[in-house]
Amino acid sequence: MTILIAALASTGSHPYLAIAIAFVVGALLFVLGFRTYREYRVLAETPEVPVRSIAMGLVRVRGKATGDDRLTSPLTGVPCFYYRVQLEKWVKKENENGQWEKVGTETAERKFYLDDGTAQVLVDPHNAQFEVLRTFHGEIGIDSTHSRHVNASLGVPGPTEQDLAAYVKGGGSRARAALEASDAPGAKAAAKVARVAQKIGSLGISLSEGGLTMDFGLGQSYRFTEHCLLADRECNILGTCAENPNPRDDNDRNLIRKGENEKTFLITSESEKQIEKSLRRRAVIMILLGAVVMIGATAIGLHIAGML
Repeated sequence: MTILIAALASTGSHPYLAIAIAFVVGALLFVLGFRTYREYRVLAETPEVPVRSIAMGLVRVRGKATGDDRLTSPLTGVPCFYYRVQLEKWVKKENENGQWEKVGTETAERKFYLDDGTAQVLVDPHNAQFEVLRTFHGEIGIDSTHSRHVNASLGVPGPTEQDLAAYVKGGGSRARAALEASDAPGAKAAAKVARVAQKIGSLGISLSEGGLTMDFGLGQSYRFTEHCLLADRECNILGTCAENPNPRDDNDRNLIRKGENEKTFLITSESEKQIEKSLRRRAVIMILLGAVVMIGATAIGLHIAGML
């Protein structure tokens, strides 16, 4: 909604453009709502089966995520097969209240085996929709609450404020390394720009929409949110079972991934009832909100045109 409001404000004296933007956004929400509802129906109508009994096609299985190729989450340092860290910055604009704005998102994933006690099956999580445990949420900076919430089930203390500050400073290094390793056109030049920006940032100078800022590392507040698919924890998977192109033995011939025809691919640490309730609620909200925005935009347009 923040993006929509900003887009409408930027149209200024062009009411019909603002109405068109609002209508398109409403239509997108409406379509996405029905897509989410379809995911809910697919999940509800697909029975859970033991891993040893899965067949080719759409399957729903539950078990522990296991395997040797594990990741270490950036903030809590726990073993996992997927993590997502969202970084937000508190931004104050002239004559406006401050708000959290997304700076970036770091994600990583690894293939893993799902073990339900009857058998194991390899899972390729590429392009999956993840609904996994929030392992950490916290803030640092003078405009923040300095809160730090670590999921109690992890049994770890979580990052200190110094750790979080180091993560922010290391963001430029991670982005530059990714650019330098990329073969995409312009990636090398972008890496050079990132290197210069990082050096400038180390001096406490930053560039923003408002121009040049010199705060020498003070006065900036950040919010961190980490989600993980934890190793050796149970998860539910709704995806497509296909042939494993690189089996390690005769018991490793299946692979769960995103299907070519059936696009639903969900990996979640929530229970079946929790995820069904979440998907249903999300679908209803998006459908209703989209309909309200479209109807409202149409009514305003007709009123301006003198037809209502």
